[in-house]
Amino acid sequence: MLYTATAFRQGVTSVISSSGSIISRRSSAASSAAFVSLQNRHQQQQGASKHSSFAPRSTSFHHHQTTTTTKLFSTLTKEESSTTIKDTQYDQTNISKGLANTSYEPSTFENEIYTWWETSGCFLPDSKQSPSVSKGNNKQPYVLPMPPPNVTGRLHMGHAIFVALQDVLARFHRMRGRPVLWTPGTDHAGIATQLQVEKLLMSEGKKRATPEEIEAAAGNSDELSKLVSREEFLKRTWEYKEEQGGAITFQLRSLGASADWTRERFTMDADLSVGVSEAFCRLHDKGLVYRGTYMVNWSPGLMTAVSDLEVEYTNEDGTLYYFKYMVEDEDNVGVAKEDGEHLAVATTRPETIFGDTAVCVNPNDERYTHLIGKRVLVPMSENDDGKARSIPIISDEYVDVEFGTGALKITPGHDPNDYDIGKKHSLDIINIMNKDATMNDKCGQNYVGLDRFDARSKLWSDMKEVGLVIKEEDHVQRVPRSQRGGEIIEPLVSKQWFVKTEGMGAKALEAVKGGDITIVPSRFEKVWYSWLTDIRDWYVLFVVYDVMGWAVCFVLFLSLFF
Repeated sequence: MLYTATAFRQGVTSVISSSGSIISRRSSAASSAAFVSLQNRHQQQQGASKHSSFAPRSTSFHHHQTTTTTKLFSTLTKEESSTTIKDTQYDQTNISKGLANTSYEPSTFENEIYTWWETSGCFLPDSKQSPSVSKGNNKQPYVLPMPPPNVTGRLHMGHAIFVALQDVLARFHRMRGRPVLWTPGTDHAGIATQLQVEKLLMSEGKKRATPEEIEAAAGNSDELSKLVSREEFLKRTWEYKEEQGGAITFQLRSLGASADWTRERFTMDADLSVGVSEAFCRLHDKGLVYRGTYMVNWSPGLMTAVSDLEVEYTNEDGTLYYFKYMVEDEDNVGVAKEDGEHLAVATTRPETIFGDTAVCVNPNDERYTHLIGKRVLVPMSENDDGKARSIPIISDEYVDVEFGTGALKITPGHDPNDYDIGKKHSLDIINIMNKDATMNDKCGQNYVGLDRFDARSKLWSDMKEVGLVIKEEDHVQRVPRSQRGGEIIEPLVSKQWFVKTEGMGAKALEAVKGGDITIVPSRFEKVWYSWLTDIRDWYVLFVVYDVMGWAVCFVLFLSLFF
């Protein structure tokens, strides 16, 4: 990479001028003279022949020669050093430009020379070159959009890699004489920034609140002082961005990123909002964006949907709960048969029982074939008349005969697999939770308003009292957690904006299969095909404030078409 290449003790350095030529910290004549002197001395010391392959070079060396060259250069006399290094025209130019250090001290020289590059316009594209001239001399413009890092974060190795790769490309094409534009920018990092601001509020004893919560606390000044409205939260978020936002840009410059910082953008910039709206409308007009109801990964803590990539599954100790689904009396709707016939079912989430709309068995399981088509009663769902809600017993080969009891409760509103089965069998979808993961009025008065885990404990205790519990077993289960907040994700059906992926995914697959795109190394083609095969429509994440959703759409637009 051509940032600065230090080859000697005193700092022989290469830089790129705005015209693309290499400027050496030593003049080529001085470099050649020094190397001839070094070559002769080395041959005398080692007894080498006059046909030695150690040829003089100005600034570029093979790796295996660098150590030897440095050692030889360190033997220069004081007079030679003064003549060949400190009295060059290039050093005088450096001093006149404000680069006072004629020896290479990384902590100061790198910052000085980068500042010189930037202020001298080395990173600006040659805007004087017309399209016709560019085409005629085969020097077409070369444009690189920077994948925007989170504005409130810090760089990691992934960022360092993309900066290195893009900087190599930008400098390489500048050296070829092409007008190069590397556009820098930062991302609003909606969820990550929101989480940090909420942590800050928590440390102050405050929390983000809904208008309903603020209205409920209107008569209590102490409680009201702990609540932060949407407007105040937005203000605090902008303040946090201003405090933290400069760190990423500083780090990018420290890495030597030769981007055109005069064009730096932030995804929440006002002028970008126009492009975001236009991109969203065009995608909608093409039928690529639509609004619909679908199963999403809901983060109760962040109060937003998160993508599949932001859900981490961990193996955790849990419990497998076995209970009875009482078979309904065919002559008395909502009432169990007097003989106590029941279907044993196991679940890891008893609180979702209120959202069950069927119990499914394998059609090849002889234990249950006589029950297929009958109905069972949902536990603890009795109304004022003592009648319970009943659901059908259906069959599907999806059910694993060996797991649990071989009977699977189907909750289309709160499980991705159950959602697919529900669509296949045209089952009702019942959402039993509020967005903060408390139970809603679909669960009955005894459980409404309870946190989902508190509802689990109370429901299981109540089922024990009425004799519906069979047993409990320790069970290791895969628990979905939010990568951002760490809380357990709640799958639920929600109305969201979605992007159709099937057509675009097929084009991306064909591009690799047809050879238009080559993936290096080739073994990662399997990963490419895995990502783009059997994919679901992608929901657009709308976070705390609506305008952030527009910014996400803008980034989405770039990722799809650029």
